[in-house]
Amino acid sequence: MDIDKQTLPQLIADLKQAAEKCPRCEGTRETLFTSRGRDNIVNCLECEPIHNALGHLEAAMKLLKDL
Repeated sequence: MDIDKQTLPQLIADLKQAAEKCPRCEGTRETLFTSRGRDNIVNCLECEPIHNALGHLEAAMKLLKDL
């Protein structure tokens, strides 16, 4: 994926697709209940950076839409 020529919505869509096609966990997420409430965690280490990036990019998208 060439990130220099992508728009933010397309980049987010491509990252979501990459997470869904993870060879290890196939995009599933495990939910754990803790004393602080409900925490969602990523099943595998291969997907974790993708989901972390998506969190930041989706927040940026929301900020840009609110402008």
